[in-house]
Amino acid sequence: MSKRNQDLFRSSFESMLNSDSYSTLAKSKKVLDEAVRRSDSVHTFDAADGSGFDVAQIDADEYAIQRPIREWFGKEGINTGTIGAHPDFEYLDGTDVVRKHHITTVFIDIKNSTRLSLRYDLMVVRKIKNTILRAASETVRALDGHVHRFMGDALMAYFGGVRQDRESACMAAINCAAMLRLLMDESIGPGLEKQGIDPSDIGFRVGIDYGGDDQVLWSSYGYTDVSEVTATSFYVDAAAKLQSMASKDRAMLGNNLVKYLDFPEMYIGKKTEMQDGKPVEVPYLRPNYILPDGDSHNYEIHELKFKEFAKLLPIPLDMRQALVNGAKAYPGITFRALSQDTHLSKEYKSLSRCVNKNTTIFFQIQIEAHALNGLRLSLRGEWIRKNHGQEAVNAKMEADERGTFNVLPNTANRGREPSVFNWNRNAEYRGIHTMEVRIFDTKNELMFADIIAIHIR
Repeated sequence: MSKRNQDLFRSSFESMLNSDSYSTLAKSKKVLDEAVRRSDSVHTFDAADGSGFDVAQIDADEYAIQRPIREWFGKEGINTGTIGAHPDFEYLDGTDVVRKHHITTVFIDIKNSTRLSLRYDLMVVRKIKNTILRAASETVRALDGHVHRFMGDALMAYFGGVRQDRESACMAAINCAAMLRLLMDESIGPGLEKQGIDPSDIGFRVGIDYGGDDQVLWSSYGYTDVSEVTATSFYVDAAAKLQSMASKDRAMLGNNLVKYLDFPEMYIGKKTEMQDGKPVEVPYLRPNYILPDGDSHNYEIHELKFKEFAKLLPIPLDMRQALVNGAKAYPGITFRALSQDTHLSKEYKSLSRCVNKNTTIFFQIQIEAHALNGLRLSLRGEWIRKNHGQEAVNAKMEADERGTFNVLPNTANRGREPSVFNWNRNAEYRGIHTMEVRIFDTKNELMFADIIAIHIR
């Protein structure tokens, strides 16, 4: 299944580019029929030329991005949420009722999409931009975000709501930014190249920020028949500003989000720009607003370090090892975690959700018997635990903890059963807890390396 999902993810953009859903075709034909009846001037519609349509491929094409991502992150089913007002607040539509409630806002923009119109036919440009926006919206929905609106070459999305855990939603927004970068590298770029389109200038720019319950006001704007339910907050607006400041294929995070999550400094950095041939840090949001007391706002901003953060993503290990240092797959060796709060019935996928403090996390390394064939034994294994966050610092528990184990064949059933190593740790400190495992051969060369991050509320 892992290989199939990787293939599905990598081919997802090309598959979406070469086909349209049945509903899109049906609506298009209905619109054109009505236009002909009114004698409007409309471009002719040819399903065979324009879509590469295959009824059997409807679900596969529309959810080609969602299916692998949701499985990798341990999410069941498909998110079929529609665009528009956040479903938890749509009851406000057309009223003067307001509600305060936290939300994480994500703005996603297609970098340099405007120049496509100067180089390619408009029908080609429309198809490319539409498919990229579809891909972005499906990535949002895959991680349980809500697409609020499309705005030209960009989209706005919310993560969180009345029935969602806020810390999990904040992390899901950051995971979304990382998965968009992965999608651009693994699917969109190669897909465009196959179409003869230069992908070098095209990329995502992402801005993310979080507003708390006392910082976000939900209400309806406009009149009853021309209205929209949306959120009013500096932090909603800041997400849009952050997106505009992001470089190609980069994500910018607001300080409110970083501080609320107690997000590890090792996964974020300062944005820089060239001035007089030298890199200069850009520490604050632009424009830097003046407060009523005359002081500058000085709202801090941070750039997500994709390469470092991608090491924690629950994507297949062989995909990760091509992206980052310190990840290494080996056939027949797996590392996984299970959490006590699901009665060990469900695997905990790295950074997929938040767990309560004092939840027991069980870690397991499994080495199939065939993985040891032809190897000199025993192998040396080690695990490295690290806590991140202020609570761990206050408790003086931020230092690495290490342990070792030896790998020998399981003598049960004449060595046909896998060798299994189990140990557990408690989720004691708010923040991110990482457990890394490495296995070395008799020459002390690294054979296998993996890491799982546990998000603790």
